[in-house]
Amino acid sequence: MMTNWENAKLQDLPTLDELINFIRQYKDEIQITLSFFRKFEAIWKENVKNSYQFAELVLEMGWEPIIWKFNVSSMDLVCQILKRNPNNQKALVLKLQMLVNGHDFNLHELPYCVLVDGNLEEELKSVQEMEELAKKINFTNESFEVLVTNCKIYYPLWFEYLQEKEKNGFESFLISKGIDVENIETPYVIISNKF
Repeated sequence: MMTNWENAKLQDLPTLDELINFIRQYKDEIQITLSFFRKFEAIWKENVKNSYQFAELVLEMGWEPIIWKFNVSSMDLVCQILKRNPNNQKALVLKLQMLVNGHDFNLHELPYCVLVDGNLEEELKSVQEMEELAKKINFTNESFEVLVTNCKIYYPLWFEYLQEKEKNGFESFLISKGIDVENIETPYVIISNKF
């Protein structure tokens, strides 16, 4: 069956439902590779952007790490799933992990800078969303609380620093605001499906 699909012309390709059923039926017998995704991209790509079926399959099969190679973000996948099922535990955990990773990355250069592209309002809204997600899935962790606190402290200070066009660097700016830059804690937050 797989050989026939790989050799088939475009009009002979399966429907999305047929592809999903095939993958679920033979998941233990076939290796899903990048070439597999490429061959059937015409079938699943629009669904990932506008619907949820293939997004659910990607999450179910644990393929989020390779889907980005097709210019599809894991966040887009998760958001498609959560539109349909706002309580999908796996999607909620993955979204929380992505938000945590993003904010952790933003702050990893402290006290020298904060790596953000957006504006203060967007960043704080994202932090609030991260907190709400953690509460929804009952995730508590001391490192997570430190991350949230750091975001709420350093994002406003970073944007204030940028607005004032301080020339002595962010570290000096923090010191002028009474921040002990030698003791800034930036722990790494790990979220597993079982917390």
